[in-house]
Amino acid sequence: MQEEIELGRIGFNSSGEAIVREPIIVKLSTFKNSRFLDVRKYFQKEDGWAPTAKGVTLQLDQVEDLIKIVEKNKSQITDWFDKTK
Repeated sequence: MQEEIELGRIGFNSSGEAIVREPIIVKLSTFKNSRFLDVRKYFQKEDGWAPTAKGVTLQLDQVEDLIKIVEKNKSQITDWFDKTK
């Protein structure tokens, strides 16, 4: 049985409307008895939001590595984006 738990949305306003063309939805999901974190772009269909092929599905060890990388490099990441202002 596949299971999905939505953790959050990026690119939506407080009313739940998309403010970008392809917003991102972050979910916990299962597939063939394995558990994943899915970070994926979505597009609007008549009956709601549908996932695109643009995204990543991470296993726990990959999520832990990503968190470490982002935490370790947070100031460099922030500085990188500040350069565009």
